[in-house]
Amino acid sequence: MEQRIIIVAKESSLRTQLMHHLRQEGFSVFTTEREEKVDTMLAGPGRYLVLLGLDGLRREGIAILRMIRARYPQVEVITINAGHQLDLSIEAMRLGAFDDFLIPFDLDGLMERIHQALKKTSTGPRKERS
Repeated sequence: MEQRIIIVAKESSLRTQLMHHLRQEGFSVFTTEREEKVDTMLAGPGRYLVLLGLDGLRREGIAILRMIRARYPQVEVITINAGHQLDLSIEAMRLGAFDDFLIPFDLDGLMERIHQALKKTSTGPRKERS
């Protein structure tokens, strides 16, 4: 089954840079900044991982994470955040984010965690949305 990564971030530069790098690594990558699009994308076939940029989205990012945890519990979420908003990172981890990376982050470290998260999703059952 195809592995897909959805990048959700307000900052277009973050979305674009991550998208180009991940596509070079062979992933199918989709980008958005809207919760409705995330929900629609996750409803499709495939295994998904979400990279969620909390820095620009702030509380909206936490709402997106809550929606993903409630409707798509098999989908792993890695958050990306600025150091001055650690409260969002802490809340995201409490809500079940797979990991949290602070900007600036080590791209190799992020890639390693992406592979670990996708491996985890491939071993668990996919719960379809009702």
